[in-house]
Amino acid sequence: MNKPYYVIDLRAVDCKIDIRINDVSVLSMTVDGQTATMLPINNAIVKSGKQQVSHNILPLSGKTTLEDTVNFSASVWLYDAGGDLIEKKEEISKFTMPENKTGFPLPAYKGEDVFYAEIPYKLNAWQNSQDLTKVEKLRELVDAAYRKTEELINNAQYNQLANMLQKREDNIAISLYLSESEKKGRMLDLIDIMETGFKNIPISEEDTMVIYGNDKLVALRKEDGKSALLLKNKYTGEELNLEIQFHLEQDNNELTII
Repeated sequence: MNKPYYVIDLRAVDCKIDIRINDVSVLSMTVDGQTATMLPINNAIVKSGKQQVSHNILPLSGKTTLEDTVNFSASVWLYDAGGDLIEKKEEISKFTMPENKTGFPLPAYKGEDVFYAEIPYKLNAWQNSQDLTKVEKLRELVDAAYRKTEELINNAQYNQLANMLQKREDNIAISLYLSESEKKGRMLDLIDIMETGFKNIPISEEDTMVIYGNDKLVALRKEDGKSALLLKNKYTGEELNLEIQFHLEQDNNELTII
């Protein structure tokens, strides 16, 4: 198989979830009710070998413990993207949150799993970036990085925004086997959406700074777990979250998107 394509398939009920592959957040959201979703995870796999999965199950906003109705399960599936269609091959990892038998409400739950991946690429991503836990005044750097991104969006400086997103888009294209036209199409689609009237809602001091990627990545999150880079359409009221993460390259003092 020359184009292995890894996907996580999950179901969740009444909880916040933060799913990480190799400590990289691939999905963070609030599920007030139930949901079932699938998403590709190749972009969190930087090299072949053992891959770590963590399922972080948290209470809903305003709660201190998990609901009695909470439920969560997730599987990693291997697909083959080598042909005209992406073809499902096999389930290679499966996790189900166990029943709570303690007799007491749980404040949270963290489940861990592993799977093995073989990929034909190696991403030049955040592996050699600076350890963010050792960076002074990190929150100030993070706020500055978000405000710079916000300014480009609000001033419709989309060429500069595309440049900021370039390395991220390169890695996504490599890991998901996108053609050059498909890669360009992703950015053009994003710009087309923004041009319909989306403007940024400023980040807040209440947004939570999250360090992950084995201390090499950082992002701001809203209370519901979604990205703090939130856009709102001034005509329709529609909201759009842009998932971005920052790192600090060696010999650099400014965060960049990766």
